[in-house]
Amino acid sequence: MRTNTERARERLTLTPATEFTLEKDGFIGVLYRPERDEYPGKAVIMFGGSDGIYNLTKLVAEQYVKRGMTILALAYWNEPGLPDGFEKVPVELVEEAVLWLRGQGFEKVGLWGISMGAELALLAGSLMPELISCVTAVCPTNICGQGFIKKKSIQALECSAFSWRGKDLPWARLKLSKAAILRDSLRERSVCLRSCYEDAVLNAPEEAQIKVENIGGPMLLLYPEYDAMWPSELSAEKIKVRLKEKNFAHPFKCVGYKYASHMLIPVKSRSTVMFRVERKYPEQCWESDMDAFEKTLAFWKEVW
Repeated sequence: MRTNTERARERLTLTPATEFTLEKDGFIGVLYRPERDEYPGKAVIMFGGSDGIYNLTKLVAEQYVKRGMTILALAYWNEPGLPDGFEKVPVELVEEAVLWLRGQGFEKVGLWGISMGAELALLAGSLMPELISCVTAVCPTNICGQGFIKKKSIQALECSAFSWRGKDLPWARLKLSKAAILRDSLRERSVCLRSCYEDAVLNAPEEAQIKVENIGGPMLLLYPEYDAMWPSELSAEKIKVRLKEKNFAHPFKCVGYKYASHMLIPVKSRSTVMFRVERKYPEQCWESDMDAFEKTLAFWKEVW
């Protein structure tokens, strides 16, 4: 039986302009250049979430490349040489990719991430404001969370999910519980980790909250009005309040969708069946996916 990754690979249609390896370049990624560059001088680094399907990240990247944006799809875990879980994942992987793009003459480098990738995008943007000038976070979180691995079940680790300059980034403890995940998923009829994250999202210590106010350019947040996977809508509200309190100096936009899941991407994926809203309202969810896609393109062109 074919895996989701194998099915995704079969649907890839664009040929990468450049491929990068950990040994040679310090990061794993593929660069796609559009036939017609609609965003001269700009490039976006894109990363996926905890599903670990790097080829799905590439498929999402292709949709934006077809509309004229240069995209570097980046792997940050679950590939040879990278962490096999969210255990001190080095944010320097993003830095290496940004520096390569800047060295190629791209004056503006932005980030796009979903789920755990959104956490990485916000962290990287806050740590490198002089290098990264736009962040798009899909289904975001406002915290740097506790490390974990996904084997037969999710197992918490006594460390941060991400590191910087060889040290753990300050992290918020999660309430990871196999029993709670099973209970909530059965009740929601969707994959549900909300109870694992809600307390951390709402009450994380200051040091574990992402310093989003340090991001050096415009920020776009996209999320479901109710996210069954984790409380991204609560995180977006916390980020919004924090930016206002800290007098954020750049444009900021939040867009929530009534009919959407944690897979808010412009690609049809079998993973969406994990979410009840996708099974119940497939057409409306796809409309939300495509609206988020169009709003992202418009934001990159008109605001960034």
